[in-house]
Amino acid sequence: MKNINKLFKSIAFCTIIGATVASCDLEVEPPSSIASETYWTSEKDAWMNLNVIYSNTIPGIGVYDDTYSPDAYCQYSWESSGSTFLQNGMSAAYDAGWNFETIRKANLFLSQIENCPMDEALKARFIAETRVMRAWQYLSLTQTFGKVPLITEVLPYDAENVTRDEISVIREFIMKELTEGAAGLPEKYTGGYPNEKGRITKYAALSLKARAALNFGDYATAESTAKEIMDKGGFSLFRISSLNEAQQKEADEMDLYIDFTKFNIDKEKFVKGMFSYEALWHTENGNTDNPEYIMTRQYAASDWDYQDMVRYTSMRPNQLGGWSSVTPTQNLVDSYWAVDGSKPNLPSKTERAANYTELRKEADEFIATDNKNTFRLFVENKVKSGEIRNEKYISEYRNRDSRLYVSIMLPFKGWYETNYGTDFAYEWIKGGNNESKTGFNFRKTLSLENDPSGYGQATGDYPCIRYAEILLIFAEARTQTTSFDGQVQAALNELRDRCGMPNVPTSLSKEQGLELIRNERRIELAAEGFRLDDIIRYGAAYCREQINNVDITMPDGEKVITMKWDDRMLLKAIPQSAIDLNPLLKTDQNPGY
Repeated sequence: MKNINKLFKSIAFCTIIGATVASCDLEVEPPSSIASETYWTSEKDAWMNLNVIYSNTIPGIGVYDDTYSPDAYCQYSWESSGSTFLQNGMSAAYDAGWNFETIRKANLFLSQIENCPMDEALKARFIAETRVMRAWQYLSLTQTFGKVPLITEVLPYDAENVTRDEISVIREFIMKELTEGAAGLPEKYTGGYPNEKGRITKYAALSLKARAALNFGDYATAESTAKEIMDKGGFSLFRISSLNEAQQKEADEMDLYIDFTKFNIDKEKFVKGMFSYEALWHTENGNTDNPEYIMTRQYAASDWDYQDMVRYTSMRPNQLGGWSSVTPTQNLVDSYWAVDGSKPNLPSKTERAANYTELRKEADEFIATDNKNTFRLFVENKVKSGEIRNEKYISEYRNRDSRLYVSIMLPFKGWYETNYGTDFAYEWIKGGNNESKTGFNFRKTLSLENDPSGYGQATGDYPCIRYAEILLIFAEARTQTTSFDGQVQAALNELRDRCGMPNVPTSLSKEQGLELIRNERRIELAAEGFRLDDIIRYGAAYCREQINNVDITMPDGEKVITMKWDDRMLLKAIPQSAIDLNPLLKTDQNPGY
């Protein structure tokens, strides 16, 4: 599932060639004639090779990983095998990311840099960066396949086949590498060669350690590591201080969706919370100076190869020039809290389908009566009259968590901060070209700016580790080690306060607290690629509850797929292609494949 994007592989190859040319000061020599002993002759050689490992390791947008969970659906099989997985259709014919290419590059780097003439302190830092990235690769591999071969040296191409090492061995290695790597890294970088901002810092390494510990069930380590980041890292949740014109236009309409007086909600705080949560992803804030960004995948605006088509094109609806490749599900939408922090009161599937069909029919009749009538005008009239508040279909989306409105494009709701203008309301056109198969589109993480060349690429950096995750790790780990106490509540309330939501309850049992945290993670980290890993680490019973014989449906009630769970899905299959190359794996396939 956690494949390195093919685009990044191409970038890495080009970077290797570029590094070869640059290291020769443009005295170009055929790459095949350049031996490692004549290449590793300077600090710049090491720097360029390290950048290749960065390009291969640091993940970008995580939404495709969520298509292997009930929260997102990808309609194109060439972009994701998520729907096959969710119907228990995966086999050894699928390669879910059995790839040791980057680990080999890291091992090669570590073996060659030892003899490279350069500043010893910088060398030690480069080694620490590489060890952390190698551990990051192994974390993805073991979460996907369980046991994997632990390879820490450069094997010759004719080396004997190797067996898989036990999960405990891999986990111990990951934790050791992250701990020692963090100790050898600076807390931050000043910028400029060779201290560019955006490199792995001590706190990025510790964040990976906390993430790994949580996934391994080492709650004491997860708690203490997250607490160190919270106390010493200097990070904070991103917030805006004022609204722009487009945000204000939407804010003015939020009275139709939120009964601010009834629930005693501060409207200004609520709407600023909405847009703070949304804007942390936007290009102007997508940089290493964002106080919430701990680690980012960086993109340069000068060349489309280095950008991100997913956040600008693939996730957008057809109305905004996109493909609706991967879209949120009703299952995810239903998980968002009510505005008071409680579970929402949801209609049945039959009631929802009837409510949607009734409103859609009214819109179609309005459009058909006059060639000047449009869907946008229909919604505008409903908003101006206030009737939208009373529509039965809209009622289930009233008085909900602020993050819902800026994470999901809801049918019949306006969104005005687009580069297609402010005259926009989301319309689901069932069966249309590049239209959502689930009835919704993601709004969260979308880029509002096209790249300078107009290739449909996002240009802002992507935060693959952000401070919100650390607060959630701390809250869950401490609840496991201690209880749902004041420290847990304080961490969760930071998240709630940023988005204008009320504080969490103060008197929950351990199990009730864990249930709340699980849903809070689902909401806060939606579309970021964590959901399947979370579902699996919550256990097989939880997997069955969330997936087995559970439908993904459209707003009109039509079924997209029925999900099927089998406990073999806790791990992915070793691909047959790997078994063909290494027969030792044939008798050590994961259960059920």
